[in-house]
Amino acid sequence: MRIIADGRKFSAWRRAGFGKQGGLKMYRKNGAIVSRVMENPAKPAGLAVLIVLAGLIFSMSIGAAGAGVLADPTKPDPSIEGAPNEASGQDLYQRGFYEQALAEWERAVEEKKDAGAAFQLAEAYFDATVVERDIAKAVKYYTMGAEWGDARAQEDLGTLFDKGWGVPQDLSKAAKWYEAAARQGHPSAQYNIGVMYEDGAGVEADRVKAYMYYQLAIEGGFPKFATEALENLSAKMEPAEIKEATKMVRAFKPMTREESAAEMSVTAKSLTGGEAVSP
Repeated sequence: MRIIADGRKFSAWRRAGFGKQGGLKMYRKNGAIVSRVMENPAKPAGLAVLIVLAGLIFSMSIGAAGAGVLADPTKPDPSIEGAPNEASGQDLYQRGFYEQALAEWERAVEEKKDAGAAFQLAEAYFDATVVERDIAKAVKYYTMGAEWGDARAQEDLGTLFDKGWGVPQDLSKAAKWYEAAARQGHPSAQYNIGVMYEDGAGVEADRVKAYMYYQLAIEGGFPKFATEALENLSAKMEPAEIKEATKMVRAFKPMTREESAAEMSVTAKSLTGGEAVSP
């Protein structure tokens, strides 16, 4: 059973911190993909207005004590360093300024190649919560984020190739993007690539690597499916294989976003089926 990230595809657990709730969660069990749409709750029409009013009231109330802070509530909090970036766009999004948030993320992508901002734009165009769904743009921004080293975007791009959403279905490309995220320590991606190594889907079957990734997924906080998978796989393995896999787990060191970006920039063309995407 392979979890296909959240979509919204992509998994809620992956979205701790930045990211939105809801979407499509996919699992692969015994070779069959099962998907479930997670509806995003509708935003009441008056909610955005109330949020704007609350921001205005707050900015007025701070007076001299907070001069300059949120003087314009449609702008990011000036205390956020490095704007425009994912965080400054998220600040706007959380306060209900969706159009301004998207514009902030677009600036971050264009001016700074911000991987997290690209991921957030991809989410927005895939989820269609605050903009019309545009799969082509979602693929574009997932690819940017993935190539620039964002593990969430890498896993989600893997999902697109796994499912064939907006791109031709290609399990080998799915596996490579899942593994890119897994090598950064992303536990749900570790589980996904573990399943692919166990099944020989998109990669050459390798029980040792499958065991390693299942164990890493468990240790990383994704035990629900990985524990059962590890138990079932262990029953089929030789003691020497388990010993080798255990050594690999102990030696595992997550890559940084920068290291992943450098590695994926070399292989991006082959993984996406075309030239690397750039803003």
